[in-house]
Order: sequence, then structure tokens, then C-alpha cells
Amino acid sequence: MRFSGRLPSRSIRRLFGPFRYGAVLLMSASAIGLLWAPASAQRGVEPAFASKLVSRDTKGHAVEIDIDVAGAKELYLVVTDGGDGFACDWANWAEPRLVGEKGETTKLTELKWKSARAEWGQVRVNKNAGGGAMKIGGKDVEYGIGTHANSVIAFDLPAGTKRFKARAGLDNGGTDQGGGATVEFFVFTEAPPRQFLAKRSGGGGGDSDQRDPENAVAGLDVYDGLEATLFASEPTLTNPTNIDVDHRGRVWVCDVANYRGHNGERPEGDRILILEDTDGDGRSDKTIVYYQGKELISPQGICVLGNKVIVS
Repeated sequence: MRFSGRLPSRSIRRLFGPFRYGAVLLMSASAIGLLWAPASAQRGVEPAFASKLVSRDTKGHAVEIDIDVAGAKELYLVVTDGGDGFACDWANWAEPRLVGEKGETTKLTELKWKSARAEWGQVRVNKNAGGGAMKIGGKDVEYGIGTHANSVIAFDLPAGTKRFKARAGLDNGGTDQGGGATVEFFVFTEAPPRQFLAKRSGGGGGDSDQRDPENAVAGLDVYDGLEATLFASEPTLTNPTNIDVDHRGRVWVCDVANYRGHNGERPEGDRILILEDTDGDGRSDKTIVYYQGKELISPQGICVLGNKVIVS
């Protein structure tokens, strides 16, 4: 199918000032994001600390961590399930602290993380993933970070940091339940590779809140030197099947609802959308329905060529 005619010619600012210098659009089932460059290919990255399997059989339901992080600029705290799914895998980073050049100690809870995600509940300071008191082996945790497998929490390290110390353990929110509660703890000083995380994810029940737009970017594993940000999501669009960017930086989207067994779910037909960022903050704030019709059934391709748009 082919639409011809002049494109809307309203004067707006470019969608992204930096776009021409290396921003790449990412598309998922219900969201579009930006991946910023430049970046070099990620090298093989190994954890600075890796625990054995921590379960109810582990003494104290916890392991001690004391590692050298001298020269590192970042710290990644990772919790993965024990291979049996992540049900009941409540985890705590108890008393996490940084040791400086002169032996001074800084609580990690006093720093703001740059990203944090968990596959159930929320990552919280001084509370467990469910919002309750942090307990390991029935004993209160003085201070710490509560989370739930599978989880990645990223910090920028202050200059001069020499060591990282913590006690990583199972929260009673998980061990007091009937099953699960088996995890592994890892500490990285560089972003953990996507393959590492995927290999250690055993699946299992999760929390649908983690798939909400506000949490979507935190769930991405992004290579060093790249930054992923949310550009557009539902309800602006529901199922983007293809996108293109015109010379003005606007994003053209095939938004499909009527697909195979779902044909007819959107009686007015599928849509071609134009998404704009009019204030230069990297997020779409204006949507134009360029075309919608019953004859437009499940478009899978779009190409903007000057004053023509080709849809297939």
C-alpha cells in the first residue's frame, strides 16, 4: 500500500538534537526507546565476586562480601535465581559499604543508584522488596537494600573507593514461605553481559508492574557507553510493527491491532502514527494519526521518502 501527498509541514524543533550523531531507535511490543552512542563493543566481563548457591541450608542464610574495587568507576549488584525460578527469591544487600583510601566508610544506602530493577516487588532502601522490615535468618538488618531475583542495581563509585563490603542474604519475606528462596549473588565493576544474565535466569512467576513503561528501561542490559531512554509507549501506541524516521526527526510508526486471530479488534482499522518531540527532551509529546482505515490490515513496513510514505 502506498500513500502519496505532501507531509504535514508544521514548523517544529528536531526530534532529537543528537539523533544525527548516533542515536538508534529501539522497538518492542508496546514501546519505542532510544539507544545513544557512541560505544565500543563490550568486552568479556567477569564478576568481582560470585557466591555459591544461597538457600535455607546456607548458614545464617547469607554470605559475607569483602572485595577490592580500587580503580573501578561503577558497581553492579546482581541477584539471580538458583535455577528453579524466582518464586520466593527475596534478597537483601545488608550493611553494604564502601571503604575509601584512608579507611573511611560510606554506607552505600547514602548514595543514589543510577538504575535498579527487580523481577518482583521493588528495589528499596532499608526495606525488603515487599516494603517490610529487612530480616535475614530472623534477625533485623541494620541498613541495606532489599530486592528480589532477578535483580541488577547499578551505582557510580566515588573517586578513591578501595573496597566494597556487605552481607548478602535471603530475606525472611521469602524464606518464611513454602518454596523457592534459592539465589546467587554477584558483584561486578562493569556492566554484566546480557548473556550472563540470560543464562542464569530460570524463569518463574513475576510482577507485571516490572513491564510497565516507567520500569521498562531499567530492565534493559545496556552496553558500556550507551544510554537507553524511553521515547514512547502505551497508550500512545499499542503494537509497533515497524518504524522510520523522517528528515525532521519525527518517528513514523505502524501501529497494529488487527493481526491474524485479532483481526477486527480495532474496528476503525490499524494506524500510521507520527511521533514528535517538540521540546527536545528525548520523549514523544505529540502524536499525529497520519492515516487510519479498515483497509489497512496489519502493516509490517514503512518507509518515508521525501514527500511520500510507502507502507507494506
